[in-house]
Amino acid sequence: MKIKPVILNTFIESVRDKILIILIVLGLLLMASAKIVQPLALGEESKIIKDLGLSAINLVSVLIAIFVGGRLIYKEIEKRTIYIVLAKPIRRWEFILGKFFGLLLVLFISLLLLAIGFFLVLFFTRIPADFSLLLPLLFLIFELSIITALALFFSTFVTPIGASIFTFLLYFVGHLTRDLKAFAAMVKNPALTFLANLFYYLLPNLANFNIKGMVVHNVPIPLGVIIFTLVYGVIYTAGLLFLATLIFQRKDL
Repeated sequence: MKIKPVILNTFIESVRDKILIILIVLGLLLMASAKIVQPLALGEESKIIKDLGLSAINLVSVLIAIFVGGRLIYKEIEKRTIYIVLAKPIRRWEFILGKFFGLLLVLFISLLLLAIGFFLVLFFTRIPADFSLLLPLLFLIFELSIITALALFFSTFVTPIGASIFTFLLYFVGHLTRDLKAFAAMVKNPALTFLANLFYYLLPNLANFNIKGMVVHNVPIPLGVIIFTLVYGVIYTAGLLFLATLIFQRKDL
């Protein structure tokens, strides 16, 4: 496959990035702080430590996707290595897909390291762990695929800082889209209702992927909801990669 060298190159370049190591260490330290929190939890240590660990994994993974993903294309242009790559028999959509899967591989390895750290914390704090804790991590992978595609999409036409800011804003708004739906149901103005509904369906609905609280509090999640959310993640990611490819095809390089 022609995208395989791009995936490998993106993976190697990303793991050399100091910010990646800093963020992973930060995540592990946050989870290790559970040992300090435990005596203060007053009988709720199981829920608090699980929630703290899953939140730390989520935060660090999202920051990696935003900061590393936002620089993927621009860094290639800045170093002029993109001209060498595009001079080879590789299509631009293959380049975009290679970048996407390369970063996704980095995120998966980072997530794996953080998850190991999380289960070690549970072991040393004597908090029982079960397989249901893996479900939020599965959802997180699909959420990260959307965020990575967003960062890649923006990195095709704005600077790394701009790509990171826009991705972060959409990540933030993406967790509030249910409020848009509620707003659309409340207002009486047809134009506002139309706009609220339009943005609700247009923006990524990332709140669907946040099931940490439900798992920690043992709230059952219907299988239909799980399947719908994961399929939604795949479709939304594919749409963003399609748009990123369209813009990159028209870029004068």
